[in-house]
Amino acid sequence: MEYLLVHEVALGNTPCYASVTKRQHWPELPPCQEQSLVSQLQTTLDLQQQLNIISMAAGKVLPLSGLRLKTAVGDFTASGSRMAECEHRSVLVLNQQCLAELIYHSDYPFSPMSLRELGLLEAEWLYALRNALVVHRLQQMALKDTLTGLGNRRFFDDSFDKAVLLAQRHDERCALILLDLDNFKQVNDLSGHSAGDDILLAVADCLRDTLRATDSLFRFGGDEFAVILSGTDTDSAELVARRLVRAINQHHLCQQHQVSASAGLALLKPQQDAKALFSAADSALYAAKDAGKSTVRVA
Repeated sequence: MEYLLVHEVALGNTPCYASVTKRQHWPELPPCQEQSLVSQLQTTLDLQQQLNIISMAAGKVLPLSGLRLKTAVGDFTASGSRMAECEHRSVLVLNQQCLAELIYHSDYPFSPMSLRELGLLEAEWLYALRNALVVHRLQQMALKDTLTGLGNRRFFDDSFDKAVLLAQRHDERCALILLDLDNFKQVNDLSGHSAGDDILLAVADCLRDTLRATDSLFRFGGDEFAVILSGTDTDSAELVARRLVRAINQHHLCQQHQVSASAGLALLKPQQDAKALFSAADSALYAAKDAGKSTVRVA
């Protein structure tokens, strides 16, 4: 078994240096320490929880101000982290596969001895980290639409319930936009499902490009999409809905196949639950369809 670690240290104005260490076998930790850390890591497959465990263990090596983990499935930050003057980066590799980059922050320099001890901790984490990454990736796949990469209906249901509860708890605004493509069925009937998929991908891109990073976008399946807006009033939410419809209507593929979009908008009212808010947005969508399509209606 070979492990590869890449270290990079930046201390104030001191030039950064990098070293690559390749070992056939890692020195063994004392049995009590190894069992303690491994047993803790084996209690969870949650990446955030594992990172917090590693952060606590690394904090016994030297005082850390922060610890970050960068992976292909997302970035994670240990609880209570902050930036500091000294930084150390370590690339975690298992069986020639790069798993993640671990970034330490400390107010104190990283000595060769502390780097060695951190490397030992990282080696103990590799298998648990790999397993957690696999689980996280599977969870992401289960919550995403396979064609567009947007959140699917299952992800929407969970996110929508949470958004409504948070808005009610903190007395904040929350809005829901439901969109439906007009004349989409004729594309599949006349031009085939491949052309229909191209339009769905184009629509997903239009919606992504138009929305803010804080807005949540989902595809229900078929030609239906949903957007959750937080912290917005009626006028702003309606403006967003009209921008979304216009972006779809003006896309060249949609124009080529005579596909447009209709949208229904509803804002959360006092004492209203998620089911009632969804019903209001759905009714507004049907009103937009009845009004001649390619338009927006507000509940």
